[in-house]
Amino acid sequence: MTALAAAGLTVSPAEARETAPSARGAARSTAATATAAPGTYTLITGDRVSLDADGHLRIERGPGRAGQRFVSSREDGHRYVVPVDALPLLRAGRLDRRLFDLTVLGEFGYDDRTAELPLLVAYPENSPASARAAVTDGAARVRADLPAADALAVRAGVADRVALWSSLTRGASSSRTLAAGITRVWLDGKRRVTLDRSVPQIGAPAAWQAGFDGTGVTVGVLDTGIDATHPDFAGRLAAVRDFTGGGDPSDAVGHGTHVASTIVGSGAASGGRYRGVAPGATLVVGKVCATNDCQDSDIIAGMQWAAPQARVVNVSLGGTDTPDLDPLETAVQDLSERYGTLFVVAAGNEGKPKSVMSPASADDALAVAAVDADDQRAYFSARGPRVGDNHIKPEISAPGVDIVAAAPGGGYVPMSGTSMATPHVAGSAAILAGQHPDWSGAQLKAALMDSARPAGDDSLYEQGAGRLDIGRAVAQPVAADVAAIDFPVQRWPHADDTPVSRVVGYRNTGTTPVTLTLAVAPVPAGMVTVSPTTLVVPAGGRAEATVTVDTRVDAPDGVYQGAVTATGAGDLRVRTPFALNREIESYDVRLDHTGRDGRPATDYRSVAANLATGEFTTLDGQPGGGTLRLPRGRYALYGTIHDGTASTLLVQPVLDVRGPVTEALDARTARPVSLTVPQRDAAPLGINVSANWNDGLRYPGVQLDGPSFADVLFGRVGPAVPAPEFSATLGVGLARPGRDGTFRNSPYTYDLAYVRQGDMFTGLTRKLSAKNLATVTATYRKQSTAASAVRSHRAAAPGGPGPIGSQTPIDLPFKGTEYYNTDGGIEWTSTFVEGDNLTTQESTFQAGKTYSRTWNATPFGPTVLAAPTWSPLGYAGRDGDTISVAAPPLFADAAGRPGNRDDLPVKLRLSRDGREVATADGPYADFAVPAGRATYRLEATVTRGAPDTLSTSVSVAWTFTSAHTSKPEPLPLTTARATPVLDDTNTARVGRTLPVPVSLDRQAGSAAAPNRTLHVAASFDDGRTWVAVPVVRGVAHVTHPRRPGFVSLRLTATDTAGAAVTQTIQRAYRIA
Repeated sequence: MTALAAAGLTVSPAEARETAPSARGAARSTAATATAAPGTYTLITGDRVSLDADGHLRIERGPGRAGQRFVSSREDGHRYVVPVDALPLLRAGRLDRRLFDLTVLGEFGYDDRTAELPLLVAYPENSPASARAAVTDGAARVRADLPAADALAVRAGVADRVALWSSLTRGASSSRTLAAGITRVWLDGKRRVTLDRSVPQIGAPAAWQAGFDGTGVTVGVLDTGIDATHPDFAGRLAAVRDFTGGGDPSDAVGHGTHVASTIVGSGAASGGRYRGVAPGATLVVGKVCATNDCQDSDIIAGMQWAAPQARVVNVSLGGTDTPDLDPLETAVQDLSERYGTLFVVAAGNEGKPKSVMSPASADDALAVAAVDADDQRAYFSARGPRVGDNHIKPEISAPGVDIVAAAPGGGYVPMSGTSMATPHVAGSAAILAGQHPDWSGAQLKAALMDSARPAGDDSLYEQGAGRLDIGRAVAQPVAADVAAIDFPVQRWPHADDTPVSRVVGYRNTGTTPVTLTLAVAPVPAGMVTVSPTTLVVPAGGRAEATVTVDTRVDAPDGVYQGAVTATGAGDLRVRTPFALNREIESYDVRLDHTGRDGRPATDYRSVAANLATGEFTTLDGQPGGGTLRLPRGRYALYGTIHDGTASTLLVQPVLDVRGPVTEALDARTARPVSLTVPQRDAAPLGINVSANWNDGLRYPGVQLDGPSFADVLFGRVGPAVPAPEFSATLGVGLARPGRDGTFRNSPYTYDLAYVRQGDMFTGLTRKLSAKNLATVTATYRKQSTAASAVRSHRAAAPGGPGPIGSQTPIDLPFKGTEYYNTDGGIEWTSTFVEGDNLTTQESTFQAGKTYSRTWNATPFGPTVLAAPTWSPLGYAGRDGDTISVAAPPLFADAAGRPGNRDDLPVKLRLSRDGREVATADGPYADFAVPAGRATYRLEATVTRGAPDTLSTSVSVAWTFTSAHTSKPEPLPLTTARATPVLDDTNTARVGRTLPVPVSLDRQAGSAAAPNRTLHVAASFDDGRTWVAVPVVRGVAHVTHPRRPGFVSLRLTATDTAGAAVTQTIQRAYRIA
């Protein structure tokens, strides 16, 4: 026996969510006739609707939806196609009707030429977990979490929509409901404003009328380059330079041209319609992005070039922010201070809290959010506060939805994103700089913010000070010195809080004194005061007011957003926003970290995740540990400590914070895996240990992986506590390493999976043998010229996922022994991959038993075994007057394991009473048929070539009678499965008679009857001639010729109800 207890551990642009709608989307018709763009539309249900130029519809039901009915209508100039199972949800107001409106889908460009259908999946307030799970279970992807709308931005590929619909909805067609945790599903549609609307929206014409259009001001644009030949830039470009190393400053992306046009475009190519915000300004353009990806060094080089010559620099790009000051943020701070330049930066398009990107996150940058034509926050617009310190970000908003501006080549294009909002602000800053040549970047920033149009209560972290209003900024003689006030956090409890004061100065650029009335709102009485409440600012001078915060007042704890508003004659309004955090009940949580050597740990990371809110708090690498400030509540706590080659995972399934806490994360308390197995040469393939919390919100979790035991240690922190939402998994693979150090062709493997509910493992010690494991003797046959294959194993625990097991390459043919643990009813999924052929099998074993498995055994042919459980029609069925086919496997092995080749074209053909109904190219099809009873023949054919040498052509023909059905019913299909005894190369001897047992498998749930007749024919010349062979009690006796070659088989069976099947398998097996 061998004890195993040692061996070692092994920036994107801010327009990431921008869209350029296709010009092919027709304008919405206002006529009575319904119009929609010709094309093919795959609906959210997975059903495909084709519309020709004459308005004729063709509907192809999605896989597994063969029985679905549809309602098509023309209403108010729109064309609708609605599956019946969507109607209850439409009636209940749970589905957006535009999901089935071909007219709108065409306008938005959401036909099948667009790879993904954009959706908004709404969830109950602050509870996205169930919706997220439904989306990902449905094979779609979550683009963003949008808590402001209580919705997930989801993208569903064409092939994924059937699965998504099944995951999002529940119940029968007549009573369809949304899955738990989902409140509504919307089309993520488009609203269009253009520069002829967005420029007036921000008050630019009023500034022009006052004589300020940016003349004399230079603005920098750092982006994807520019089309300098576009008519809208004539006379407006002072310098253009490439920083990407390509030597070409032109714009291959279109983003930079669009941004530049929004700032200074003359509108010459549109008769002045698409005029920029500051058409009198001059541009210096630095190309810092050759594609949508921009390198930090290129951006910094562009910043350094632009700042000395530009009053304002537009930066419509960014990357994920961190609490640390990154190089781009450092550059913004340094250049702003050195040159007085204002960097106007896109906030980003993640749409979720604390998602403002870098370098918009820099203190001196003006971070820009996006609004639509109605001044509502764009769903994609990043929200604050800033990561790390909750500083106010974003700081201002501007139009950023469907903005039409210049495109390379001389035309125009609509785009959406905070990248599009940002140049509105940069152009406005240029206007203001032209009015006030002596102002610094900080003064420009403050004036733009304090003149913005307020967005309403509790919007500070969404739109900053509000929507840009350059008309007001130009008109007002008074501006504040500060853009916004971030008061320091007032720690809980609050009875002994010390009042905090800040000074706000006001400057008057006018020629007469201005009297201001100051007020604070909206906050509880006495919490924030301003003094004096009346202030006279002298002409050309400055006056100050003091704002004081006193959080000792009787008021709820939490974050307060408000503003100090100064008003005066003539609609003067200067508004300085502030944020104040009166901390909720919170405590210090001290986490001491000790390495395996007993010294204070320095290489570690620990995370506390609030199981109620999903908030994560992290402690990284402070020598020996540190203190977290956590609100009262229950937390998932985990930490990883790294010592040399060893890594330790320490977990407290639930940390209950009700007062000050000290926890010790001591790597010395963790233990490794220690296994004893019979083979002395066994070594770990790998080990993975994970901790998982099903909190219904964010599903926190951590996994530690390594190739050997001594380097992966794990344990629980503190005593055991009730933790029903917690589970730990441990996966281990063992095999024999070869001389090259790899595990290729190991004669044995151990796959071990352990799941513990409610508690964490502290190491694991096991003595393993055939008595407490299941033993599988496995044979992997060879059929292709490919020399190798891969076998892998993965576990699933009852009620949830389990850990991964082993994956090893093998040379075919191959024999080996596989050992599996069976603890807790673990189910194992084994996968065999040979070239492009993949076969899987799920198994539940019993300890102490030995099983035999043969993989890749020929003949490969059709099967109706293991039909999909999600479809009431199985592989083929009838619902009403539609016969549907859903990828019946055509390369199942002799054991009946289904196997398909999605890369190969399948030809389907359906005939009725001897006349062809239709054909289809592909494994899925829906055939409309008459209601009356008739005899049908369904055929499927597929071929494959090198490197495969067997079953090079497979065809099947089913004959059955069928008539209209009142409910979905599987067709009465049978397949014949031949199981000859062959060697490990799938070869039999020449000149011998080979018994070939034939099993008949009936489609589950169908009316397929017991077999009545079975006939078998063989061909030894690839199907040119056939010879009938005798069949005795279900066994065909095939006499081989004396020359080597291949045997093809044709099997024909008829059941007692008259249904029949004929299967032809070219080169079913080899003879030599």
